[in-house]
Amino acid sequence: MLHNAETTLRTLRTELSETSAADAVLRGELRAAVQAATAATQEVLAARELVEARESVVAQVELDLRRLERSATAIDQLSPFHFVVCPRCAQRLEARPVPEDHCTVCLQADPAEEDVDPAAVREARSALEQQLQDARELMRADAEVLRRARDRSSDAEFLATNLRRQLDAQTRDVVAPRFDAISDASARVAALNGGIDAVLHLRDSWARVRTIAQAAKNITARRKDANAELKVRRAESDARRSLVGDLSSRFTTTLMELNLPWEQSAVIDPGTYLPVVDNTPFESLQASGGALQAGVNIAYHLALLECGLTHPDILVPSILIIDSPRKALGSNPDDRERGRRIYSRFKALTDAYGSRLQLIIADNDTAPLPDDAFSTIQLDYTHPMVPGVAHPGPNHTTRTEDEYQA
Repeated sequence: MLHNAETTLRTLRTELSETSAADAVLRGELRAAVQAATAATQEVLAARELVEARESVVAQVELDLRRLERSATAIDQLSPFHFVVCPRCAQRLEARPVPEDHCTVCLQADPAEEDVDPAAVREARSALEQQLQDARELMRADAEVLRRARDRSSDAEFLATNLRRQLDAQTRDVVAPRFDAISDASARVAALNGGIDAVLHLRDSWARVRTIAQAAKNITARRKDANAELKVRRAESDARRSLVGDLSSRFTTTLMELNLPWEQSAVIDPGTYLPVVDNTPFESLQASGGALQAGVNIAYHLALLECGLTHPDILVPSILIIDSPRKALGSNPDDRERGRRIYSRFKALTDAYGSRLQLIIADNDTAPLPDDAFSTIQLDYTHPMVPGVAHPGPNHTTRTEDEYQA
């Protein structure tokens, strides 16, 4: 439909251009007449401005002439008088000092003789009258120019109007109907284009709707996956929380077995996974030192070791090295009993898990258990090295482990 409407519009415009070509001469004459009328109008405007300027000059000269006449009349009538009182306020003027050659009324310097000389006044009047006569002659000449310009403008307007009527008469029956048809065809083309634009806009809107719907669908799917993952993570978190609870229970049990008199409550903080004893965090316990700090450290690491052995998903080493576990306990009978309890806990772990763990304890004294409870390596000044590791000698300057790594 749009293609057919555009074809019809092009056909009408072609016919109109062919018809208009026959009127080209008349249109050219009309164009020239319109240009001549425009030029004549501009000439009338210029002539009118010139006449108005001449009228202003004549009015100014007439004003100067009247001013000169009033001044001469005032001088002739008032110069014989000698004022003794002010003509305005009637105050006496004799007592006021007046410089020589100055007016006794206004105190201004007396005018020069040539300014008040009757002959000079007559000469100025004659000059102004001559200027007025010349200005009036020029104004009459310019007014005649304006009249002729108006006549030419009227003739040009008349000619352009007649040519325009002739052109209208020639094109009324041929061009006007085609103009109406072109207008209708143009409106139809515009309406069809508008309909197409509306369809395209609607199509784009539906495309955006489909895009938004797909995006919403994707978001819903991602939300479903996220909820599923959240559920899994929560289950894992709950499972991990149970592991923390198990660690806390083992730590509390181990610490109670050590029978430390200072301990009233002991748990593992679920946020830091570190011991809290008697509401005191692990960092403060470390700073305090003493038997409580040593016992908490031993109990905590033993609990970690046992949890790692019972729960494979807890990634802690299966080896534990403890240096001087009884050093901070003291030497009274109760302290010796706590030392024995610590070693009994070591023995219970090794009996329970066997080769699954390796426990190395460095101590200055032998274990307070039977000799066959642990494998013992005694080190002294004569035999300061672990068997199988040669002593490097007094001149050795590098670390033994560095040599073995090399």
